[in-house]
Amino acid sequence: MYEEYAVLDSQIKKLTAQKDALKVNIIEDIVKDNATGADTPVGKFTLAKVKTWTYTPKVTELEEQFKAQKATEQSTGEATFEEKPSLRFTQLSI
Repeated sequence: MYEEYAVLDSQIKKLTAQKDALKVNIIEDIVKDNATGADTPVGKFTLAKVKTWTYTPKVTELEEQFKAQKATEQSTGEATFEEKPSLRFTQLSI
């Protein structure tokens, strides 16, 4: 089962890279056609707008203070944690 997991992990990485490359090409194709999507025999592809927020220096400063307070509470033991089993896999370099 370990070998099967490793093979699947490798295949998923390759397929994800292929999918990401196709995604870029599809977006470029739809934008080139001045369209909002494309209906195809395999399904409908639609461009979606994703918001990326940029905050003021005040919010950035508050966020840094928040991170610092979290780190303080972790180091003093005020914050609590729960450990759960998790699997990490590192592919061997060949």
